[in-house]
Formats: sequence, structure tokens, C-alpha cells
Amino acid sequence: MPHVIAWCGFLGAWLLVAGPLDQAVREIAETEFEREVLDQAKAQVEEPAPVSRWWIVLPPLWYFLRWRREEIYRHQIGEAMPDEDLLALLTLKDILNAWFYVAAGASLIAVKETWELHESYEWPQWAFWFGVGGMLVLCIGM
Repeated sequence: MPHVIAWCGFLGAWLLVAGPLDQAVREIAETEFEREVLDQAKAQVEEPAPVSRWWIVLPPLWYFLRWRREEIYRHQIGEAMPDEDLLALLTLKDILNAWFYVAAGASLIAVKETWELHESYEWPQWAFWFGVGGMLVLCIGM
């Protein structure tokens, strides 16, 4: 009976990973965002110059300067887009973030359940990693 429980936990946890990924794909397909609008807005805005490599001497400051320039660039692209398309893009971003968090949390549970299955059968450690990798590929490929 312990093996049956281990398999139930393993399969249930990986279904919790596959479900949010599938739902995210379905909801993204339903959004009314068209990628061409984003490409047109990017063409209207000049891309900022890269941060000087000399700032890498102070990595946190280099990262902040780079992040700030990208933030300004994204804001300018947002202003170049029509309001309805910008709203569709932000809705798409919110959908992706929400389902990513759910799938990431479920994947942590799935890794734990895969380890429990591995211990239940006393498999070698490579079998655990093979199981995690294979199930991730299977969940993403669905």
C-alpha cells in the first residue's frame, strides 16, 4: 500500500503542474492581444544606448542603470501603443505571472513527491533526476 500512496502523490503533484500550464495556454489564446501591435510600437521608439561596460566595476549600480533604462524604454513603448492594446498586453502579462506562480509552487511539491517515490523504491539518485526532468518535459509539452 505505501507504493500506491507514493504513486498517487507523484501523479497528483505533476497534474498540479500540468493543469496551470494548460490553463495559461488556453487563457492566452483567448486574449485579444496581437503581437504586431507591439512590434509597431517598438519601431516607433528608439532603443536606448547600452550602459557603459565600465559600470560593471560596480555590479549593483550597473544592474540598476540597465534596469532603469529598460524600464524607461518599456514605458515609452507602452505610450506608443493604443490604450486598448496596452490593456490587452498588461492583461496577458498578469495571466502569465499568475499561472507561473501556481505552476512553480506545484512543481516544488512535485519534486518533493518525486523524491518520496524515489525513496519508496530505493532507486538511485539519477532516477530521481531523470523522473523530474522527464515529467517537466512532459508537462511543458502537453
